[in-house]
Amino acid sequence: MVKNKDKSLMKTSEKIAKTILDKQESNKMWWETLPMTYEDWDSKNREPHNAQDFLILEKKFLEGNPFLKNFFNKIFFLNKKVLEIGCGSGPATCLFAKVGAKVTSIDITTKGVELTRRNLKVQRLNADVLQMDAENLRFKDNSFDYLFSWGVLHHSKNTLNAFEQVSRVLKKGGKGLIMVYNKNSLRYYINGIYWLIFRGKLLKGYNLQRVQDFYTDGYYHRHFTSHELKAELEKTGLTCYKVSVTHMGTRMIPYLPRKMVTWLKRHYGWLLVAEFVKSK
Repeated sequence: MVKNKDKSLMKTSEKIAKTILDKQESNKMWWETLPMTYEDWDSKNREPHNAQDFLILEKKFLEGNPFLKNFFNKIFFLNKKVLEIGCGSGPATCLFAKVGAKVTSIDITTKGVELTRRNLKVQRLNADVLQMDAENLRFKDNSFDYLFSWGVLHHSKNTLNAFEQVSRVLKKGGKGLIMVYNKNSLRYYINGIYWLIFRGKLLKGYNLQRVQDFYTDGYYHRHFTSHELKAELEKTGLTCYKVSVTHMGTRMIPYLPRKMVTWLKRHYGWLLVAEFVKSK
Protein backbone atom coordinates (compact mmCIF):
# COMPACT_ATOMS: atom_id res chain seq x y z
CA MET A 1 0.00 0.00 0.00
CA VAL A 2 2.87 2.37 0.71
CA LYS A 3 4.02 3.67 -2.62
CA ASN A 4 6.25 6.51 -3.76
CA LYS A 5 4.51 9.25 -5.69
CA ASP A 6 5.31 9.02 -9.41
CA LYS A 7 8.08 11.37 -10.50
CA SER A 8 5.76 13.06 -13.02
CA LEU A 9 3.39 14.16 -10.25
CA MET A 10 6.17 15.56 -8.08
CA LYS A 11 7.91 17.37 -10.95
CA THR A 12 4.62 18.90 -12.13
CA SER A 13 3.75 20.24 -8.66
CA GLU A 14 7.24 21.63 -8.09
CA LYS A 15 7.35 23.35 -11.49
CA ILE A 16 3.94 24.97 -11.01
CA ALA A 17 4.79 26.08 -7.46
CA LYS A 18 7.70 28.11 -8.81
CA THR A 19 5.63 30.02 -11.35
CA ILE A 20 2.00 30.33 -10.19
CA LEU A 21 0.77 31.65 -6.85
CA ASP A 22 -3.02 31.27 -7.15
CA LYS A 23 -4.22 27.87 -5.89
CA GLN A 24 -7.00 27.44 -8.43
CA GLU A 25 -4.79 28.43 -11.35
CA SER A 26 -2.10 26.06 -10.05
CA ASN A 27 -4.69 23.31 -9.84
CA LYS A 28 -5.80 24.00 -13.41
CA MET A 29 -2.24 23.89 -14.75
CA TRP A 30 -1.53 20.61 -12.94
CA TRP A 31 -4.41 18.85 -14.72
CA GLU A 32 -3.59 20.51 -18.05
CA THR A 33 -0.17 18.86 -17.78
CA LEU A 34 -1.40 15.47 -16.49
CA PRO A 35 -5.03 14.97 -17.57
CA MET A 36 -7.01 12.12 -16.01
CA THR A 37 -6.88 9.32 -18.60
CA TYR A 38 -6.51 6.30 -16.26
CA GLU A 39 -3.01 5.65 -17.59
CA ASP A 40 0.11 5.54 -15.41
CA TRP A 41 1.28 9.05 -14.57
CA ASP A 42 4.73 8.32 -16.02
CA SER A 43 3.41 6.81 -19.26
CA LYS A 44 4.74 8.51 -22.40
CA ASN A 45 1.49 7.96 -24.30
CA ARG A 46 -1.29 8.92 -21.89
CA GLU A 47 -3.87 10.34 -24.31
CA PRO A 48 -6.52 8.23 -26.06
CA HIS A 49 -7.19 9.00 -29.72
CA ASN A 50 -9.64 6.60 -31.37
CA ALA A 51 -12.84 4.81 -30.40
CA GLN A 52 -10.98 1.71 -29.24
CA ASP A 53 -8.71 3.79 -26.97
CA PHE A 54 -11.71 5.50 -25.38
CA LEU A 55 -13.62 2.24 -24.89
CA ILE A 56 -10.59 0.81 -23.10
CA LEU A 57 -10.48 3.96 -20.96
CA GLU A 58 -14.20 3.56 -20.17
CA LYS A 59 -13.62 -0.04 -19.10
CA LYS A 60 -10.75 1.04 -16.83
CA PHE A 61 -12.97 3.75 -15.34
CA LEU A 62 -15.70 1.26 -14.40
CA GLU A 63 -13.38 -1.53 -13.28
CA GLY A 64 -11.30 0.90 -11.27
CA ASN A 65 -14.39 2.27 -9.49
CA PRO A 66 -16.58 -0.72 -8.50
CA PHE A 67 -19.08 1.60 -6.78
CA LEU A 68 -20.20 2.75 -10.25
CA LYS A 69 -20.68 -0.73 -11.70
CA ASN A 70 -24.49 -0.49 -11.76
CA PHE A 71 -24.79 3.29 -11.45
CA PHE A 72 -25.52 4.32 -15.04
CA ASN A 73 -29.14 3.21 -15.09
CA LYS A 74 -31.05 3.90 -18.29
CA ILE A 75 -34.46 4.03 -16.63
CA PHE A 76 -33.38 6.59 -14.03
CA PHE A 77 -31.35 8.90 -16.27
CA LEU A 78 -33.40 8.79 -19.47
CA ASN A 79 -34.13 12.39 -20.55
CA LYS A 80 -32.76 13.79 -17.27
CA LYS A 81 -30.73 17.02 -17.46
CA VAL A 82 -27.41 15.93 -15.97
CA LEU A 83 -24.45 18.14 -15.11
CA GLU A 84 -21.05 16.50 -14.70
CA ILE A 85 -18.41 18.59 -12.93
CA GLY A 86 -14.87 17.61 -13.88
CA CYS A 87 -15.30 15.41 -16.95
CA GLY A 88 -11.56 14.69 -17.43
CA SER A 89 -11.36 12.52 -20.54
CA GLY A 90 -15.11 11.92 -20.67
CA PRO A 91 -15.90 8.32 -19.63
CA ALA A 92 -18.79 9.29 -17.35
CA THR A 93 -20.08 11.87 -19.86
CA CYS A 94 -20.29 9.16 -22.52
CA LEU A 95 -21.92 6.66 -20.16
CA PHE A 96 -24.62 9.19 -19.30
CA ALA A 97 -25.15 9.92 -23.01
CA LYS A 98 -25.48 6.19 -23.75
CA VAL A 99 -28.39 5.83 -21.31
CA GLY A 100 -30.27 8.78 -22.80
CA ALA A 101 -29.43 11.59 -20.41
CA LYS A 102 -29.24 15.20 -21.63
CA VAL A 103 -25.67 15.79 -20.51
CA THR A 104 -23.74 18.98 -19.90
CA SER A 105 -20.14 18.46 -18.79
CA ILE A 106 -17.61 20.97 -17.56
CA ASP A 107 -13.91 20.87 -16.83
CA ILE A 108 -11.54 23.54 -15.54
CA THR A 109 -8.97 22.61 -18.20
CA THR A 110 -8.75 23.06 -21.95
CA LYS A 111 -7.34 19.54 -22.21
CA GLY A 112 -10.28 17.98 -20.38
CA VAL A 113 -12.76 19.68 -22.71
CA GLU A 114 -10.74 18.64 -25.76
CA LEU A 115 -10.48 14.97 -24.69
CA THR A 116 -14.16 14.70 -23.74
CA ARG A 117 -15.29 16.20 -27.05
CA ARG A 118 -12.99 13.79 -28.88
CA ASN A 119 -14.41 10.88 -26.89
CA LEU A 120 -17.99 11.87 -27.78
CA LYS A 121 -17.13 12.35 -31.45
CA VAL A 122 -15.44 8.97 -31.99
CA GLN A 123 -18.28 7.19 -30.17
CA ARG A 124 -20.93 9.22 -32.06
CA LEU A 125 -22.55 10.54 -28.90
CA ASN A 126 -23.95 13.95 -28.00
CA ALA A 127 -23.33 16.19 -24.99
CA ASP A 128 -22.48 19.82 -24.30
CA VAL A 129 -18.90 20.20 -23.04
CA LEU A 130 -17.71 23.54 -21.65
CA GLN A 131 -14.60 24.89 -19.95
CA MET A 132 -15.69 26.23 -16.59
CA ASP A 133 -14.65 26.54 -12.95
CA ALA A 134 -16.92 24.66 -10.51
CA GLU A 135 -16.72 27.63 -8.14
CA ASN A 136 -18.21 29.93 -10.78
CA LEU A 137 -20.81 27.99 -12.78
CA ARG A 138 -22.27 30.00 -15.66
CA PHE A 139 -25.70 28.37 -15.56
CA LYS A 140 -29.07 29.72 -14.45
CA ASP A 141 -30.53 28.70 -11.10
CA ASN A 142 -32.50 25.43 -11.04
CA SER A 143 -31.13 24.19 -14.38
CA PHE A 144 -30.41 20.50 -13.77
CA ASP A 145 -32.13 17.36 -12.54
CA TYR A 146 -28.94 15.60 -11.45
CA LEU A 147 -25.36 16.50 -10.52
CA PHE A 148 -22.42 14.09 -10.81
CA SER A 149 -18.82 14.72 -9.80
CA TRP A 150 -16.38 11.84 -9.29
CA GLY A 151 -13.07 12.64 -7.59
CA VAL A 152 -12.97 16.32 -8.54
CA LEU A 153 -14.23 18.82 -5.99
CA HIS A 154 -11.67 17.90 -3.32
CA HIS A 155 -9.16 19.52 -5.70
CA SER A 156 -11.02 22.83 -5.81
CA LYS A 157 -9.57 25.86 -4.00
CA ASN A 158 -12.73 26.26 -1.89
CA THR A 159 -14.99 23.21 -1.92
CA LEU A 160 -17.77 24.99 -0.02
CA ASN A 161 -18.02 27.55 -2.85
CA ALA A 162 -18.34 24.68 -5.32
CA PHE A 163 -21.02 22.98 -3.19
CA GLU A 164 -22.97 26.26 -3.10
CA GLN A 165 -22.85 26.40 -6.90
CA VAL A 166 -24.06 22.79 -7.10
CA SER A 167 -27.02 23.65 -4.89
CA ARG A 168 -27.84 26.76 -6.91
CA VAL A 169 -27.99 25.07 -10.31
CA LEU A 170 -29.90 21.97 -9.14
CA LYS A 171 -33.67 22.05 -9.39
CA LYS A 172 -35.74 21.64 -6.24
CA GLY A 173 -35.99 17.88 -5.73
CA GLY A 174 -32.95 17.35 -7.93
CA LYS A 175 -30.44 14.77 -6.81
CA GLY A 176 -26.71 14.28 -7.03
CA LEU A 177 -23.62 12.25 -6.22
CA ILE A 178 -20.19 13.58 -5.30
CA MET A 179 -17.06 11.55 -4.55
CA VAL A 180 -14.17 13.03 -2.58
CA TYR A 181 -11.16 11.58 -0.71
CA ASN A 182 -11.78 10.00 2.68
CA LYS A 183 -9.72 11.25 5.62
CA ASN A 184 -10.61 8.23 7.75
CA SER A 185 -8.97 5.83 5.32
CA LEU A 186 -6.11 3.37 5.63
CA ARG A 187 -4.35 5.14 2.78
CA TYR A 188 -4.42 8.51 4.53
CA TYR A 189 -2.94 7.22 7.80
CA ILE A 190 -0.66 4.36 6.76
CA ASN A 191 0.96 6.25 3.90
CA GLY A 192 1.05 9.41 5.99
CA ILE A 193 2.79 7.75 8.95
CA TYR A 194 5.21 5.98 6.61
CA TRP A 195 6.26 9.25 5.01
CA LEU A 196 6.42 11.15 8.30
CA ILE A 197 8.45 8.54 10.21
CA PHE A 198 10.33 6.38 7.71
CA ARG A 199 10.93 9.03 5.05
CA GLY A 200 11.86 11.66 7.65
CA LYS A 201 9.22 14.28 6.75
CA LEU A 202 8.20 14.79 10.38
CA LEU A 203 11.67 16.19 11.10
CA LYS A 204 11.20 18.65 8.24
CA GLY A 205 7.98 20.09 9.72
CA TYR A 206 5.37 18.10 7.82
CA ASN A 207 2.14 16.82 9.40
CA LEU A 208 -0.37 14.19 8.26
CA GLN A 209 -2.26 16.64 6.07
CA ARG A 210 0.73 18.20 4.31
CA VAL A 211 2.59 14.93 3.75
CA GLN A 212 -0.26 13.71 1.50
CA ASP A 213 1.28 15.87 -1.26
CA PHE A 214 4.00 13.29 -1.80
CA TYR A 215 1.66 10.56 -3.07
CA THR A 216 -1.69 12.12 -3.95
CA ASP A 217 -2.70 13.43 -7.38
CA GLY A 218 -3.39 17.08 -8.07
CA TYR A 219 -1.61 20.26 -7.07
CA TYR A 220 -4.15 20.75 -4.29
CA HIS A 221 -6.34 18.15 -2.57
CA ARG A 222 -8.51 17.97 0.51
CA HIS A 223 -9.60 14.90 2.50
CA PHE A 224 -12.99 14.82 4.27
CA THR A 225 -14.50 12.82 7.09
CA SER A 226 -18.08 11.63 6.54
CA HIS A 227 -19.29 14.20 9.07
CA GLU A 228 -17.41 17.07 7.41
CA LEU A 229 -18.68 16.19 3.94
CA LYS A 230 -22.30 15.86 5.06
CA ALA A 231 -22.12 19.08 7.10
CA GLU A 232 -20.67 21.15 4.24
CA LEU A 233 -23.24 19.90 1.75
CA GLU A 234 -26.08 20.61 4.15
CA LYS A 235 -24.82 24.19 4.71
CA THR A 236 -25.76 24.82 1.07
CA GLY A 237 -29.30 23.39 1.26
CA LEU A 238 -28.45 19.89 0.05
CA THR A 239 -29.88 17.07 2.17
CA CYS A 240 -27.33 14.28 2.28
CA TYR A 241 -29.29 11.03 2.64
CA LYS A 242 -26.41 8.57 2.23
CA VAL A 243 -22.63 8.59 2.65
CA SER A 244 -20.72 5.50 1.50
CA VAL A 245 -17.08 4.48 1.87
CA THR A 246 -15.54 2.65 -1.06
CA HIS A 247 -12.18 2.10 -2.75
CA MET A 248 -10.68 1.59 -6.16
CA GLY A 249 -10.70 -1.82 -7.83
CA THR A 250 -7.20 -2.62 -6.56
CA ARG A 251 -6.34 -5.18 -3.91
CA MET A 252 -5.57 -2.38 -1.41
CA ILE A 253 -3.29 -4.45 0.87
CA PRO A 254 -1.34 -7.41 -0.56
CA TYR A 255 -1.69 -10.94 0.82
CA LEU A 256 -4.75 -10.34 2.99
CA PRO A 257 -7.79 -12.65 2.40
CA ARG A 258 -10.23 -11.19 -0.12
CA LYS A 259 -13.10 -11.05 2.40
CA MET A 260 -10.98 -8.99 4.78
CA VAL A 261 -9.94 -6.62 1.99
CA THR A 262 -13.60 -6.17 0.99
CA TRP A 263 -14.50 -5.31 4.60
CA LEU A 264 -11.62 -2.85 4.88
CA LYS A 265 -12.64 -1.13 1.64
CA ARG A 266 -16.21 -0.66 2.88
CA HIS A 267 -15.08 0.83 6.18
CA TYR A 268 -11.68 2.43 5.53
CA GLY A 269 -11.49 2.90 1.76
CA TRP A 270 -10.06 6.06 0.22
CA LEU A 271 -13.23 7.20 -1.58
CA LEU A 272 -16.12 8.92 0.19
CA VAL A 273 -19.39 9.11 -1.77
CA ALA A 274 -22.23 11.45 -0.81
CA GLU A 275 -25.72 11.10 -2.32
CA PHE A 276 -28.02 14.05 -1.78
CA VAL A 277 -31.18 15.87 -2.78
CA LYS A 278 -31.99 19.57 -2.99
CA SER A 279 -34.92 19.81 -0.64
CA LYS A 280 -35.53 23.59 -0.70
